[in-house]
Amino acid sequence: MIICNLQLKNFRNYSDCSIDLSEGLNLFTGRNAQGKTNLLESIVVLSSTRSHRISEDQKMIRNQCEFSILTCIYNSEGKDESLKVILHRKGKTLMKNGYPVMKASDFIGEIHTVLFTPDDLRIFTDSPKERRKLINQEITAVSRIYMHALGRYQSVLKERNILLKNDRVDESLLGIMDEQLAEAEAVIYEKRKEFIDFMNTWISVIYERLSDEKSSLQIRYVTQSDSADPTVLKQKRKAVMKKDMEFRVTTTGIHKDDIIFVKDGMNMIDTASQGQKRMVILSFRLALLLYIREKTGKKPVLLLDDVLSELDHDRQVRLLKLVAEKYQCIITATELPPFIRNLKYRQFHIENGMVKEIREGENERR
Repeated sequence: MIICNLQLKNFRNYSDCSIDLSEGLNLFTGRNAQGKTNLLESIVVLSSTRSHRISEDQKMIRNQCEFSILTCIYNSEGKDESLKVILHRKGKTLMKNGYPVMKASDFIGEIHTVLFTPDDLRIFTDSPKERRKLINQEITAVSRIYMHALGRYQSVLKERNILLKNDRVDESLLGIMDEQLAEAEAVIYEKRKEFIDFMNTWISVIYERLSDEKSSLQIRYVTQSDSADPTVLKQKRKAVMKKDMEFRVTTTGIHKDDIIFVKDGMNMIDTASQGQKRMVILSFRLALLLYIREKTGKKPVLLLDDVLSELDHDRQVRLLKLVAEKYQCIITATELPPFIRNLKYRQFHIENGMVKEIREGENERR
């Protein structure tokens, strides 16, 4: 699957533009604050219906405009299709092939993207909630079963916590909720463990190829659930019911999960350099490419935001050799790395929300 054309109208600092993309390496260069990250954000919105940077959709609408339109034409299995997101002051409208899509779940997954940004390093210091959010968004994009189980779990958990705050708690109603939680929790646990196991098959291999550093790299899944059997999970929650009633909140469950990156047996938060952490997260993102292909049969689009400037020459070369010929890559950078001239690529220059393709030979004249 590749994105053939991207059109933006009144999006961030883009007034009106249309960009034709190639199936391989697409490089967008320009000074900082010209719109490079905004461009990648638009593709994320078309992929997931939401921004990776902010939660308020309306903030993506260009100043003093009433709406924003994001459109992409993509080729899937030899057939051209289109997606459109219209952001307006009261919400957003989703469309596929010119027809409205009522549910976001029917829109998500039409195109898959994997994004790496410099902010990804926060995964090491963020709260467990943010790391769970990362896992959730990746599994949700490829599994509707997981999406529905997660939605159900979160809904019942909210109701249970409200019930626990009452002065008198109906224990029979609590038991019914616990049964509902256990059924959803079993699915979530199974899918999360499956995801972690798959990532652990590849992340260490990719890390070694990127860094030329041999080490044992693993993602450790920290969970209180530890079972895909609803009966076992219900019994676990029943065992802490009195504690939950005392604290007036659900103290255990899949909503407490976390992940830890472990290198050579040590938690990377305490031992790894910034450079090593960057390579680990980049390896994680590249392993996601394989995970998505495994689960959907589709090749995702790789989005790299200003990653090349943070890598030395050797690792830049290693990275692009791993992905440039296998995936559609959309990369932003302040300038064109010299070695890229040896690869097949398409270059665009962005200045103040205006995009211009740089033809062969024009770089020498810039």
